[in-house]
Amino acid sequence: MDIDGHASADIAHSPAARRALAEAVEGPRGAGESPSDYVARIRRYVCGAVHGADAQAVPALQPAQCRRLLDSATDEFAPWLERAGTTVTEIVGATPGQLAAVLNHMQAAAARLTMSGPAVLDNVLMLARDAIARRVPGDFIEVGAWRGGVGVLLRAVIAAYAPHEQPPRTAWIADSFAGLPKPDPARHLDDAVLHHLMRALDGLQVDRAQVERGFARAGLLDAQVRVLAGWFADTLPAAPIERLALARLDGDWYESTLTALDALYPRLSVGGFLIVDDYGLPTGCARAVDEYRTLHGIAAPLQRVDHQAVFWCKAR
Repeated sequence: MDIDGHASADIAHSPAARRALAEAVEGPRGAGESPSDYVARIRRYVCGAVHGADAQAVPALQPAQCRRLLDSATDEFAPWLERAGTTVTEIVGATPGQLAAVLNHMQAAAARLTMSGPAVLDNVLMLARDAIARRVPGDFIEVGAWRGGVGVLLRAVIAAYAPHEQPPRTAWIADSFAGLPKPDPARHLDDAVLHHLMRALDGLQVDRAQVERGFARAGLLDAQVRVLAGWFADTLPAAPIERLALARLDGDWYESTLTALDALYPRLSVGGFLIVDDYGLPTGCARAVDEYRTLHGIAAPLQRVDHQAVFWCKAR
């Protein structure tokens, strides 16, 4: 997978992007529009329904379907489950009915540019504004972007609160655009089981063009948006990013999270923020974060955003 080192001014000259820009549903900040009103408007756009061909109608999953899904995971991972002395139900922590409710909630949220709820979006906006207000040097990055809604918000915050900063901040978007990588059950059984269950949501895979259209329709696909397309291990270590003021990790699995931390945390400025979206999920994400913090002596307290997301401020 390659790194896209080209600024999005190049992206914006593609025919598809030009069409999306011409059909932008949100214009730039108006002359009499306050920064907070502008960001609130872009937030409403991000939380609204996706448009046209990007919209997907998916039937609701039933508990019986999720029971079959859990049974198939039990069959597929039987040797590793036996070795670990656990079950799929124990790993997932949900009954078929509960699993159906969770997956259907995700399906419903997929009608928007972001699955993030109000508390998560409040947190992202607060930290991004704070980093700008304190002049913490560096760009913003969303690692694991899905439809790119949070990335659109980060670019909007830059446009609203730091329109004339020099050097200008960039909103980076890192994603495989090929779905989630398949974990090795011998090393990360929890991630492998969850990956198997996520097959029910294959329709949620989003390509790069959809993400670009999301930015373009907000009038925000410009030279301050740059894309890193590919698996994190292939793109993040050599990404042309000097410093970061905010990094938001949404990689789900142990390996994805640890790869992002290894590549990006050394570039996070003191006073900058590290957000981990999946810390509360029954995956290896929290284990990766805890191990990294212990290994590097990071004592800054983890602060909870909601039942799932956490963040901390880099102290040194």
